[in-house]
Amino acid sequence: MAEEADCGLMVWDTKSTGTLSNVIELLKRKKNSVVFINKNKEFVIVKSPEHLDTLITHMSPHSIQKAEEKISLSQRLHELKNEQLSMFS
Repeated sequence: MAEEADCGLMVWDTKSTGTLSNVIELLKRKKNSVVFINKNKEFVIVKSPEHLDTLITHMSPHSIQKAEEKISLSQRLHELKNEQLSMFS
């Protein structure tokens, strides 16, 4: 999906690692996402790793731990941030 899409529009329960992984894959390809957070009834626009940090604040500690186990969340976020920094080096 991330390869073919121009941008992403997702509905997220703040638990699904699949949705979170799609947001990360789009961000790696310099593509934006709009995520509707179901429980808060709000939209979050993700255009940068910092926006992804904001999105993650909506997750419970248990959900973050599951994301670490399933998709190595902190490692992927670290890679995104380092990639962004290397563009300015």
